[in-house]
Amino acid sequence: MKSIVALLLNFCVLLGVALPGVAAEEPEPNKRVFGKSEEASYAGKVVVIKVGEKDLVNKHAFKFWQRTIERVNDEGARAVVFDLHTPGGLAMDTAELIMVDMQKIKVPSFAFVNQKALSAGALVSAGTDAIYMHPVSAIGAAALVSSQGEIPEVMRSKLESAFNAFVRAVAKSKGHNPDVIRAMMIGDDYFDFGKIQVEQGELLTLTADEAMLEFEGKPLLAKGIVSSVEELLEKEGLEGVEVVEAQPAGMERFAYLVATFSGLLILVGMGGAYLEMKTPGFGLGGGISLLAFGLFFFGNYAAGNMAGYGLMALFVLGVVLVVIELFVLPGMLVPGILGAIMILFSLFVAMIDEVAFEQTKGRGFEIDGVFKLINEPAMHLAVGLFGSAVLALLLMRFLPNIPLFNSLVMSKELETGAAISEPGDEHQHEGMKGRTMTDLRPAGKAEIRGEVLDVTAANGFIEEGREVRVVSEDGLRILVEEL
Repeated sequence: MKSIVALLLNFCVLLGVALPGVAAEEPEPNKRVFGKSEEASYAGKVVVIKVGEKDLVNKHAFKFWQRTIERVNDEGARAVVFDLHTPGGLAMDTAELIMVDMQKIKVPSFAFVNQKALSAGALVSAGTDAIYMHPVSAIGAAALVSSQGEIPEVMRSKLESAFNAFVRAVAKSKGHNPDVIRAMMIGDDYFDFGKIQVEQGELLTLTADEAMLEFEGKPLLAKGIVSSVEELLEKEGLEGVEVVEAQPAGMERFAYLVATFSGLLILVGMGGAYLEMKTPGFGLGGGISLLAFGLFFFGNYAAGNMAGYGLMALFVLGVVLVVIELFVLPGMLVPGILGAIMILFSLFVAMIDEVAFEQTKGRGFEIDGVFKLINEPAMHLAVGLFGSAVLALLLMRFLPNIPLFNSLVMSKELETGAAISEPGDEHQHEGMKGRTMTDLRPAGKAEIRGEVLDVTAANGFIEEGREVRVVSEDGLRILVEEL
């Protein structure tokens, strides 16, 4: 019992250290105490956002770009250049990027296709004010695909219709030919762009020279061909302007890493708590649990998820109720059930993206948006719960036999008696007296009239060597109380 109380107290202290100042005063809206360190200002500079091979499949990259765009606007940058070398990525996240985030950019924006902007990368290019191509580069082939296999025909039609509307609107607002972007996405129609024809069943992909071909009095897609960002800036009259590459701060990278492995942290935290219950005093298990859950809440908070003091307090309250169920009022069930619900709810909500939640709320919590919002947190929670259950079973089976830990766990070599009583009358031990062979936390072992039984303390913790009496037996467990 003392070890569990110590665990709770230390956890509260850890949270206070991890998130200083939040309890003292309310932070400004949309500001994070952590998640970004001291960074050079973007004021008067050209900000280069690199979009690499795997960036468009990394959800945390979209969060970082969103924050970068906010800084570009707030700090007064001169321009933004998207340096693209990507085969594509997440369709819905890319649509959100070009339809919402990139539309907020208040300064000139440019795409530098260096050396490929395929699939979702082509859509990002269409969301900028001007597109420049590397001499050896390609852009296009933006058909919708699924990582889970072929998209059903009806669903494909719906998605293509929606994406076509999104991208055409964006392309038109940026001065690009919307039919060119459509030809990159949908292969059902025939397109004629002068020297370039796209047959039905094919998708448009352009080289640098093809993107510069004149059509209807202007270049088909690209504004120019350049070999570097510096050459692009020179053509746009921005030569001599300081260039800075947008990169996540060290704390931000750490927070995204922690958020990515939230399921593993839940697994380790619960496994550590189980180990702490099976060892005397506050020790290794409690320390592991503290560290895991501390990192879980801090990392998700800093990564821009909904983890905050409210959810942390709810988590701690849930743990308190579970402790009350186990050690103070065993058998009542209500505190334990409420505590478990609070713990699971706080862990789940802590992993939800706060910005995505606000956007989903603004759209009226549509089914697709809600599913996207809760999908990743649900997977992390499922991994954590299933993994911790397996870990607890492994600890029960093997921990007492590991030399490093066998002196810590609540086990005792017994000279006589069996570990489990023989089957018989389920009330046969009621009223009998005996002595505890291990600490009861609340479960443990006791010798009752020469028979070693698995018993549970009726009123909380009972130390080893204390005289006890069986107060009830129901075939599933034997409750004892200290005399």
